Amino acid sequence: MDQIFIQGVGYLALLFVVLSFQNNTRVKLLFFMLIGILLFVVHYALLGAWAGSLMNLIEAAVVFVAYKKETDTWAQKRFWPYFFIAIFIAVGALTAKSLVDYLPVLAQIFGTIAVWQTNPRAIRFIMLLPRPLWLTYNFVVGSYAGTAAELFILVSVLVGIVRFDILGKSEKKSS
Repeated sequence: MDQIFIQGVGYLALLFVVLSFQNNTRVKLLFFMLIGILLFVVHYALLGAWAGSLMNLIEAAVVFVAYKKETDTWAQKRFWPYFFIAIFIAVGALTAKSLVDYLPVLAQIFGTIAVWQTNPRAIRFIMLLPRPLWLTYNFVVGSYAGTAAELFILVSVLVGIVRFDILGKSEKKSS
């Protein structure tokens, strides 16, 4: 498949993920994040980077459940983060072909912990942890868009931290 198209899907995913961190409401943050994650599922699949694709597919389910937590009682159950972390570990153990394939597993565990938080500040700070893991994975599998995405996501998260958490320009902290 055309590398321009494959990387283009990744750059579109990047746009949505970056936009997610520039929202100060949990619902909007998670909505934009979900779209970006689903686009990364496609991007990694097109690259044949199955560990990245599968981890993002599971992460999309994590973000969806976290998103629904606001309105649906089934999604408010405390077992969900543990369930998804177990799924990440199991799928990673079954599909990993090298040590590099475990980097997205660890990154997604951190992502799960982040999106299950109720406070956007906590989400932003915890989302710093997966960045070096995904950056390394993307470099190894040849995802230029993914590598750029991680750098932009890191900057976006840091900008969100400065805007909302350091300068305190937020009106709402947990909605």
